[in-house]
Amino acid sequence: MKENLEDIIQSIYLLPQQVLEDVLGHFQYLEYPKNYFLLKSGKPCKHLWFMITGAVRYFYTNDQGKEMNTWFSLDEQILTDTTSFVKQEPAQESIQLLEESEMYSIEYAALQALLQKHHPFALWYIKLVESHYVSQIEDRIADLQFLDAKERYQKILSKYPNITNRVSLGNIASYLNITQETLSRIRAGKL
Repeated sequence: MKENLEDIIQSIYLLPQQVLEDVLGHFQYLEYPKNYFLLKSGKPCKHLWFMITGAVRYFYTNDQGKEMNTWFSLDEQILTDTTSFVKQEPAQESIQLLEESEMYSIEYAALQALLQKHHPFALWYIKLVESHYVSQIEDRIADLQFLDAKERYQKILSKYPNITNRVSLGNIASYLNITQETLSRIRAGKL
Protein backbone atom coordinates (compact mmCIF):
# COMPACT_ATOMS: atom_id res chain seq x y z
CA MET A 1 0.00 0.00 0.00
CA LYS A 2 2.82 2.43 0.76
CA GLU A 3 3.82 2.45 -2.92
CA ASN A 4 0.32 3.60 -3.91
CA LEU A 5 0.46 6.53 -1.49
CA GLU A 6 3.92 7.49 -2.75
CA ASP A 7 2.67 7.31 -6.34
CA ILE A 8 -0.32 9.55 -5.57
CA ILE A 9 1.80 12.11 -3.73
CA GLN A 10 4.54 12.15 -6.35
CA SER A 11 2.02 12.44 -9.21
CA ILE A 12 0.90 15.82 -7.86
CA TYR A 13 4.35 17.36 -7.47
CA LEU A 14 7.67 15.54 -7.20
CA LEU A 15 9.05 15.81 -3.66
CA PRO A 16 12.68 15.21 -2.69
CA GLN A 17 13.11 11.79 -1.03
CA GLN A 18 13.84 13.23 2.43
CA VAL A 19 10.70 15.41 2.34
CA LEU A 20 8.63 12.52 0.95
CA GLU A 21 9.69 10.24 3.81
CA ASP A 22 8.72 12.87 6.39
CA VAL A 23 5.35 13.42 4.71
CA LEU A 24 4.62 9.67 4.47
CA GLY A 25 5.25 9.36 8.21
CA HIS A 26 2.25 11.60 8.92
CA PHE A 27 -0.29 9.51 7.02
CA GLN A 28 -2.37 6.77 8.62
CA TYR A 29 -3.70 3.77 6.70
CA LEU A 30 -7.45 3.21 7.22
CA GLU A 31 -10.15 0.77 6.12
CA TYR A 32 -13.82 1.70 6.37
CA PRO A 33 -17.08 -0.16 5.65
CA LYS A 34 -19.71 0.77 3.09
CA ASN A 35 -21.97 3.66 4.21
CA TYR A 36 -19.38 5.03 6.66
CA PHE A 37 -19.37 8.84 6.92
CA LEU A 38 -15.93 10.41 6.58
CA LEU A 39 -17.62 13.74 7.31
CA LYS A 40 -21.08 14.81 8.40
CA SER A 41 -22.40 18.28 7.72
CA GLY A 42 -22.06 20.59 10.69
CA LYS A 43 -18.68 19.14 11.70
CA PRO A 44 -15.34 20.65 10.66
CA CYS A 45 -13.32 18.59 8.20
CA LYS A 46 -10.14 17.61 10.07
CA HIS A 47 -8.60 15.30 7.45
CA LEU A 48 -7.38 15.04 3.91
CA TRP A 49 -7.82 11.49 2.60
CA PHE A 50 -6.06 9.73 -0.25
CA MET A 51 -8.43 6.95 -1.27
CA ILE A 52 -6.72 3.87 -2.67
CA THR A 53 -9.86 1.84 -3.42
CA GLY A 54 -13.50 2.67 -2.91
CA ALA A 55 -16.33 4.95 -3.92
CA VAL A 56 -17.48 8.13 -2.20
CA ARG A 57 -20.31 10.61 -2.61
CA TYR A 58 -20.42 14.21 -1.48
CA PHE A 59 -23.89 15.54 -0.74
CA TYR A 60 -25.91 18.33 0.84
CA THR A 61 -29.19 17.80 2.67
CA ASN A 62 -31.77 20.56 2.19
CA ASP A 63 -34.24 21.81 4.81
CA GLN A 64 -36.81 19.24 3.64
CA GLY A 65 -34.32 16.39 4.19
CA LYS A 66 -33.66 15.77 0.48
CA GLU A 67 -30.09 14.75 -0.33
CA MET A 68 -28.41 16.38 -3.32
CA ASN A 69 -25.21 14.77 -4.58
CA THR A 70 -22.48 17.16 -5.72
CA TRP A 71 -19.51 14.92 -6.43
CA PHE A 72 -18.27 11.35 -6.66
CA SER A 73 -14.78 9.99 -6.20
CA LEU A 74 -13.77 6.49 -7.24
CA ASP A 75 -10.43 4.78 -6.55
CA GLU A 76 -7.12 6.62 -6.19
CA GLN A 77 -8.62 10.03 -5.57
CA ILE A 78 -8.10 12.76 -3.02
CA LEU A 79 -11.00 13.45 -0.68
CA THR A 80 -11.84 16.37 1.58
CA ASP A 81 -14.36 19.14 2.00
CA THR A 82 -11.94 21.79 0.82
CA THR A 83 -13.73 24.84 2.24
CA SER A 84 -14.25 23.26 5.65
CA PHE A 85 -10.73 21.81 5.70
CA VAL A 86 -9.00 25.08 4.77
CA LYS A 87 -11.10 27.29 7.07
CA GLN A 88 -11.57 24.67 9.82
CA GLU A 89 -15.25 25.62 9.94
CA PRO A 90 -18.28 23.30 10.02
CA ALA A 91 -18.90 21.56 6.70
CA GLN A 92 -22.07 22.18 4.75
CA GLU A 93 -21.85 18.83 2.98
CA SER A 94 -21.37 15.23 4.02
CA ILE A 95 -18.95 12.67 2.60
CA GLN A 96 -20.18 9.06 2.64
CA LEU A 97 -18.55 5.86 1.44
CA LEU A 98 -20.55 3.90 -1.12
CA GLU A 99 -18.27 0.86 -0.91
CA GLU A 100 -15.79 -0.67 1.49
CA SER A 101 -12.79 1.60 1.09
CA GLU A 102 -9.08 1.75 1.80
CA MET A 103 -7.34 5.07 2.22
CA TYR A 104 -4.64 7.10 3.86
CA SER A 105 -5.43 10.10 6.03
CA ILE A 106 -3.48 13.11 7.23
CA GLU A 107 -4.79 15.46 9.91
CA TYR A 108 -5.07 19.19 9.34
CA ALA A 109 -2.55 20.06 12.08
CA ALA A 110 0.05 17.65 10.67
CA LEU A 111 -0.44 19.02 7.17
CA GLN A 112 0.01 22.58 8.42
CA ALA A 113 3.20 21.64 10.27
CA LEU A 114 4.61 20.00 7.13
CA LEU A 115 3.75 23.10 5.07
CA GLN A 116 5.73 25.23 7.52
CA LYS A 117 8.64 22.80 7.62
CA HIS A 118 9.14 21.97 3.92
CA HIS A 119 9.04 24.49 1.07
CA PRO A 120 8.71 21.70 -1.56
CA PHE A 121 5.68 20.38 0.32
CA ALA A 122 4.12 23.87 0.22
CA LEU A 123 4.59 23.83 -3.55
CA TRP A 124 3.04 20.35 -3.61
CA TYR A 125 0.01 21.68 -1.72
CA ILE A 126 -0.44 24.56 -4.17
CA LYS A 127 -0.43 22.06 -7.04
CA LEU A 128 -2.94 19.89 -5.18
CA VAL A 129 -5.33 22.81 -4.72
CA GLU A 130 -4.92 23.91 -8.35
CA SER A 131 -5.49 20.49 -9.86
CA HIS A 132 -7.96 18.92 -7.48
CA TYR A 133 -10.07 21.83 -6.38
CA VAL A 134 -9.96 24.87 -8.64
CA SER A 135 -10.17 22.95 -11.92
CA GLN A 136 -12.84 20.54 -10.61
CA ILE A 137 -15.06 23.37 -9.35
CA GLU A 138 -14.77 25.35 -12.57
CA ASP A 139 -15.48 22.21 -14.61
CA ARG A 140 -18.55 21.36 -12.51
CA ILE A 141 -19.98 24.88 -12.82
CA ALA A 142 -19.46 24.86 -16.59
CA ASP A 143 -21.13 21.44 -16.88
CA LEU A 144 -24.24 22.61 -15.03
CA GLN A 145 -24.47 25.82 -17.04
CA PHE A 146 -23.62 24.65 -20.53
CA LEU A 147 -24.32 20.93 -20.86
CA ASP A 148 -27.75 19.36 -21.07
CA ALA A 149 -28.64 16.33 -18.95
CA LYS A 150 -27.64 13.80 -21.61
CA GLU A 151 -24.26 15.48 -22.12
CA ARG A 152 -23.64 15.57 -18.36
CA TYR A 153 -24.46 11.85 -18.15
CA GLN A 154 -22.12 11.04 -21.05
CA LYS A 155 -19.37 13.09 -19.42
CA ILE A 156 -19.61 11.27 -16.08
CA LEU A 157 -19.57 7.94 -17.96
CA SER A 158 -16.42 9.00 -19.80
CA LYS A 159 -14.76 9.92 -16.50
CA TYR A 160 -16.01 6.83 -14.62
CA PRO A 161 -16.99 4.13 -17.19
CA ASN A 162 -18.19 1.67 -14.52
CA ILE A 163 -19.97 4.20 -12.28
CA THR A 164 -23.39 2.63 -12.88
CA ASN A 165 -22.07 -0.62 -11.36
CA ARG A 166 -20.83 1.16 -8.24
CA VAL A 167 -23.18 4.08 -7.60
CA SER A 168 -26.99 3.94 -7.46
CA LEU A 169 -28.92 5.50 -10.32
CA GLY A 170 -30.72 7.68 -7.77
CA ASN A 171 -27.40 9.14 -6.62
CA ILE A 172 -26.25 9.63 -10.21
CA ALA A 173 -29.51 11.39 -11.12
CA SER A 174 -29.15 13.68 -8.12
CA TYR A 175 -25.59 14.55 -9.17
CA LEU A 176 -26.78 15.31 -12.71
CA ASN A 177 -29.54 17.51 -11.24
CA ILE A 178 -32.29 15.47 -12.92
CA THR A 179 -34.96 13.02 -11.79
CA GLN A 180 -34.32 9.29 -11.81
CA GLU A 181 -37.06 8.98 -14.46
CA THR A 182 -35.20 11.38 -16.75
CA LEU A 183 -32.01 9.40 -16.22
CA SER A 184 -33.87 6.20 -17.15
CA ARG A 185 -35.07 7.83 -20.40
CA ILE A 186 -31.52 8.98 -21.19
CA ARG A 187 -30.15 5.49 -20.54
CA ALA A 188 -32.88 3.95 -22.73
CA GLY A 189 -32.00 6.35 -25.58
CA LYS A 190 -35.37 8.10 -25.41
CA LEU A 191 -33.83 11.53 -24.78
